Amino acid sequence: MTVLADEVHALASEMTGGLTDFGPDDYLVGLRVLLEAAASSPHAGAALDARVRQTAAAVLASRLWSQWEWSRRPELLKAPLARQVVVVGLPRSGTTALHQMLAADPAYQWIPAWIAPHPRPRPPRPEWEADPEYRARLGVYRAQGPNPLHDVAPDDPEECIQLMRQSFVSMMWVSSLPVPAYHAWFIEQDERPSYRRLADNLRLISGGDTVSPWLLKNPSHTFGMDAMLETFPDAVFVHIYRDPAETIVSGCSLIATQGRGEGAFAPAELGAHRLRIWALAGERLAAAREAHPQRKFVDVDYRAFIADPLAAAEQIYRGLSRELSPQARAAMQTWLRERPKDKHGAHRYAPEDFGLTNGGIRERMAAYIGRYGL
Repeated sequence: MTVLADEVHALASEMTGGLTDFGPDDYLVGLRVLLEAAASSPHAGAALDARVRQTAAAVLASRLWSQWEWSRRPELLKAPLARQVVVVGLPRSGTTALHQMLAADPAYQWIPAWIAPHPRPRPPRPEWEADPEYRARLGVYRAQGPNPLHDVAPDDPEECIQLMRQSFVSMMWVSSLPVPAYHAWFIEQDERPSYRRLADNLRLISGGDTVSPWLLKNPSHTFGMDAMLETFPDAVFVHIYRDPAETIVSGCSLIATQGRGEGAFAPAELGAHRLRIWALAGERLAAAREAHPQRKFVDVDYRAFIADPLAAAEQIYRGLSRELSPQARAAMQTWLRERPKDKHGAHRYAPEDFGLTNGGIRERMAAYIGRYGL
């Protein structure tokens, strides 16, 4: 069985109540590569087809919503974009926790997780509880319970990838699905169109707020850093780093937990794949930084962040020449009390579960380890 492009377009239109304007057709290349990669995958079959159909339709629905909202508020696309502070780091390096803690600072604007699937101007925070879509997403979250390995509630800040994937040139399918032909294709792609679409979606979500700085985050920015530096010339970066013998295996465990059974990576296949992709991301991040020495990066050791999160916040604010206000500090302290590390239980994993060894990971990523003193 092969998923057809017409099929996922029709499903996306149905999901949005009949919207049909998908915007410029440049996304079709990536969509077709994804569908063909599912058909040629070693895991091809009904289960993988279902995973591809579901994710592709959801992304197309998000794209439809963006196009519809832009048609209603075209002036937003012409507005300047507020400056950006971007949290980056390889997956499982603490980027989510750091992002959420910093987002407690009321000075920032960010992408609410409940709005990311349906990009639109962000309502004021006191109005969220009255919004039917917010209530619906909160109800689903409460019914399903938090993901203990990656807890992002509807009112938490969301990753940029949720908006960037509308281009269908996205690390999402590289990370989550065994579609080798898409993986190989993605590695060779120019991600600047994805970053331009991200910028336009941020303009939409801001609702015209061109002053409050954006707080953004995505691990895949390590892979596409060169394109991001070009597309976001005002961005400054907070880079958190961690021993890759921990991050690579933790990432394997997360993906394996989210995608078990037919149509998913085999454990050893997943281990080899993630080590290859994220070692390459580390190399690309280093190359981009070396090529743009004038750009601001504040490096944060994961161990220091876990040991004393507020001290890490102070280091970050000093590095960014920003003031950590008493209000922001108090809000971060509240977040830390409410969202302690391992709140949902300790995450346990072993490299051998995925055909890896600590020594093999560290050998492959020796340059990354040496660069950050790990």
